[in-house]
Amino acid sequence: MKFSTVCSAAFVCLVVAILSANLSYAHGNMGEAPGTKANAAISATWRDDGMLQPAGYWQIPGVLMGGEAFPVEQGFTVDEARISVYHRTTHDVFGLLQVSSHDGSSSAEIHHAFVGVDLRPQSLDDIRFTVVAGRMAADMTPANGEHASDRLFSEAPLALDAFLGRQLNDDGARLAVSYGGLQLGVESWNGNAFPATSGADGGSYDVYLHYRNRSQHWNWFAGLWWLQADALARTDTRYSADGHQHGIAVVEVPQIWLDGRSDLGGAFLRVGYEWSELTQMNFEIQYLQADVEGDLRDETRTTEWIAEDNGGWIQASVKHGNHTVGLRWEKLVLENQLIGAAADALATLSGLSNQVHDPERSTLTYQWQVKPSLALRLEAIQDDIQVESVQRLAVGVVWQADLLD
Repeated sequence: MKFSTVCSAAFVCLVVAILSANLSYAHGNMGEAPGTKANAAISATWRDDGMLQPAGYWQIPGVLMGGEAFPVEQGFTVDEARISVYHRTTHDVFGLLQVSSHDGSSSAEIHHAFVGVDLRPQSLDDIRFTVVAGRMAADMTPANGEHASDRLFSEAPLALDAFLGRQLNDDGARLAVSYGGLQLGVESWNGNAFPATSGADGGSYDVYLHYRNRSQHWNWFAGLWWLQADALARTDTRYSADGHQHGIAVVEVPQIWLDGRSDLGGAFLRVGYEWSELTQMNFEIQYLQADVEGDLRDETRTTEWIAEDNGGWIQASVKHGNHTVGLRWEKLVLENQLIGAAADALATLSGLSNQVHDPERSTLTYQWQVKPSLALRLEAIQDDIQVESVQRLAVGVVWQADLLD
């Protein structure tokens, strides 16, 4: 059964029963009042086991990996530590600088550094144009901008790891037009971020349409998006000397290159319902589809690769007072076709031969908001990403604070 069919059936059942989601962008709208704001966040987690890494490095069977998609490991890890400074002038010019360390990295880097302006032509009532340029996360889906301290769950969604290298964060520009709860956006990227490469034959761009609404008890946030990414000689640099080491030793990774194009599309819905002042219920569904076509090669052989993949997640949570219980179910459906004399050999070498296994993961979480700036998070994970299953428990803390407001 196709994952899209499963999603549709599950959505109808779940939306009647229970609703979930954090309805704000992770690093998004920090307010439209002029002034300077600064905040910081840390997420740290202890796990009794990590993700299986059968070949010495982590790969989802049937997917070419890249970007920042690193596995969680046994023991204590700082999932994320960041500090952000945001400023907006009285003329609606704004900028954000964020320095962060994530996924167990021992070093910090500039994660966001962008400037923008909101334009409100007097002749066009209620229409706003927003232009932004710099290093930033793609706005096409709010999940792309979230990290461990923003999400209900400490681990990144499986579909983002598989199709976007965890997060599409690149140097680029955005033009967005907003009218009421609608926003239409176009983004263009240099190609430094997976699944693209930079240069004359690389780069990526996306288009999205978002809708937000709010009533006395309900919050709605829905969207559609499409991304095209071009790659020339793309390879997995996560474990190479040129990649971000994140405390992981350099290991032998098969030397495989991709020359081709990735077309991705997605849809999401986030709904929140305020039952009372103490009780809120939330629901979220995200669907992604990735079509890849190109040449896959090693040093001596080449084969044509066509992939028609899809996946996503459904999650629901209930918050009562300072306590939240949530459940997330994720699945990928992967269909790879390699054509040519070297097809079998390169399928095995690259890991695209996934033994008719569709990766899944389920997570149950409990979060206790000890005080406004500090939360305790407990998780039980059923990890069926590899053919062999893993069950793990996680205990973590999330700290968030406004340093300047």
